[in-house]
Formats: sequence, structure tokens, C-alpha cells
Amino acid sequence: MKRTSIRRIILLLLVAVMWLPAGGTLRKRKAQARRNPDSLVVAMPSLEMPSSRKMSTSASPVQINVTGRVVQIQSDCNQLLPIYTQSGVLYLTARLNKGTNWLGGLPRGRYFINNRPITIQ
Repeated sequence: MKRTSIRRIILLLLVAVMWLPAGGTLRKRKAQARRNPDSLVVAMPSLEMPSSRKMSTSASPVQINVTGRVVQIQSDCNQLLPIYTQSGVLYLTARLNKGTNWLGGLPRGRYFINNRPITIQ
């Protein structure tokens, strides 16, 4: 009889330890993540349906040159540059630094960068 009661107590303690976080740290992290604006989840557009929204462009003017499968982008300031597929779906958002930026690794196809058609061969 003592063995079964001791086993039950140990089993209940193990379940309690696994079920409840120590000091409520998990609950605090979740609440902090909800309040932190940097941890927002951004919904990505569907790959099947083209987006009905207007394509956005960069904040500052950029100069774009394509050499083979590499894109050279000259920027006057640090900024984000959205890249869209031929069907108008957001494919990539590139982070540009001031000066010359090289963007490689895009699959072959046609893209829109700053509302200009770019062909990667």
C-alpha cells in the first residue's frame, strides 16, 4: 500500500513539474512577445494568387544593372528594396547598404525591382 501511494505522489509531482513552468517564466515570455512590436509575424502573400495591392518601391532612387545572374544595385542610403515576381507576388525584400550591393542567387526568370522589369538569364 505504501508503494502505490509513494508512486502516485512521485507521478503527480513529475506531472506538475512538467505541466507548470517554474516561476511562470513561460507566461512572462509570451506576454512580453505580444507587447514587443519587433516580434510581429508578417503574413506572406500566396504564391498561387497575385497580390491585388500595388507594388511598393524603394524609399530612395537606386540604379540597377544585371550581369548574367547577378544584379548590381547602387543605393544612396540604407534601405529595403522589395523584389516581385512576374505575376506581382512579393518574392524577396533585400536589405541594401549605402553604396554598391550585389544580389545573387535569384532563380532564372523575370522580376520587377522598383517597378522596372529585370530578366535573370
